[in-house]
Amino acid sequence: MTLSKFKTACTVMLIALVTGCAQPFPEVEENFEASWKTNEYQAEAYLIPTADEAFARRVALVRNATSSIDMTYFSWDKNTLGLMLLDELKQAADRGVQVRITLDDLLVFNEKWLAELNEHDNIQIRIFNPFNSRKMGWIGRAFDFAGNQKKLDNRLHEKYFNVDHYSMILGGRNIGDEYFGFSKDANFFDMDTLFTGDIIKPFANNYESLWASEYVTPINELIYVKKGSDYRQFGNAYAKSTKKNPEVLAVIERSISRLQQPNAIPVEVTPVFDSLHKLHDNKPYFRTRAERTISEHLDSAKTAVISTPYIVPSDGEFRTIDRLTSNNTDVTLITNSSASNDSGFIPAYYEEHRTELLKKGVNLLEYKDDAINEDHYYHADTYYHNKTVILDSKLTYIGSSNFDPRSDNLNIEFGVFVHSPKFAKQIEHYLLSKKSELYWQVGLNKEMKPVWFSGDTVTTKNPNYSSIHKATNWIFRKMNSESEL
Repeated sequence: MTLSKFKTACTVMLIALVTGCAQPFPEVEENFEASWKTNEYQAEAYLIPTADEAFARRVALVRNATSSIDMTYFSWDKNTLGLMLLDELKQAADRGVQVRITLDDLLVFNEKWLAELNEHDNIQIRIFNPFNSRKMGWIGRAFDFAGNQKKLDNRLHEKYFNVDHYSMILGGRNIGDEYFGFSKDANFFDMDTLFTGDIIKPFANNYESLWASEYVTPINELIYVKKGSDYRQFGNAYAKSTKKNPEVLAVIERSISRLQQPNAIPVEVTPVFDSLHKLHDNKPYFRTRAERTISEHLDSAKTAVISTPYIVPSDGEFRTIDRLTSNNTDVTLITNSSASNDSGFIPAYYEEHRTELLKKGVNLLEYKDDAINEDHYYHADTYYHNKTVILDSKLTYIGSSNFDPRSDNLNIEFGVFVHSPKFAKQIEHYLLSKKSELYWQVGLNKEMKPVWFSGDTVTTKNPNYSSIHKATNWIFRKMNSESEL
């Protein structure tokens, strides 16, 4: 999601929450999901090392596809990379490849440029949990949400890219310039992993369940496109983008031409999926299943690295962190600083919990708002978006969940636990090899107030976070909307 879109979405959520209210945390019985069974699968895992390669890999896979391409994303932007990938998918469909795309509806309005592609004989696009309002922009969405919050609060947050049921990419990236370092305005520091092997089958089965469910609607039932349009609006949008950003396309083609055979690692992988029942009861199916899957590891871990862009407690508690620290686990938490966070809401609550986390003994790293990622083509504002957990440098979580209240109770999520010391160390290197350049180390002074350290710089003022936020943060906290974040 671009920065401007996210700010707009926050404004809409503000309007909706003012006119409505945040949903309460659901009651969860003690034995909830106690019967959840997990299976381990063999796989080969390749941590894609740079942002531009993450996009180049997708294009290369599409160009070499022979039978099928299935995808799920929370957002797909109408910008250079979003349009380029759609054009590649159309060319694959022209060759006879069956293309299916599932998108969440939060950022899909009356997108005729997108709906046109559904007219292709080999392309199907379905929209998850659609809004009623489509032509009135964000204001229409806000009033739609306020009147139908219980239904519309649940969103599809999975990121899934499966080509020929042979290669699969999982991670935190959606599709758009800002997820691959090509936005001139703002980019995300994010991560993707390419998988092959037996692990693809359970994910394919999960996709089929979603595709066949009552919760997705063919896009042509929501957005009217004149028959015989010959993809005119899509073609015009792509041509305009190509003319505007030829250097970006040249860089991408160069990245594709330089791709080599992935140096994948043989691993054992345990998948965890959410339940569509969440749309009815908002219970934390994925979170509970994930914690039950690694329960023994959580209780025995000597070290833990937790990476998430959004630090918000569930029902006022950091239960997993408390579980780890009670066992004297050395916990490192990596997240956005207040200034680097792309959400206007999260810092309001995080400001209240930072000191609490430090008092628990957490080693806290906050992403700098002026951090420079060398693999980004444009160096603009950057936001932290990585989602992972690493236990004892052996067990690693890769997936879509932020492990925050919205991921726990409202969004549909999934992920995998990768059993491999070698892979875990690669993830640690990816996140922490440039620790001093990318992060503030946060601690407590004698007065038990936060202190930020970086090299020779020491400050007790929240870095680059102006005092003007005090007023807006107070308003956000008064809204008591933690369960929505």
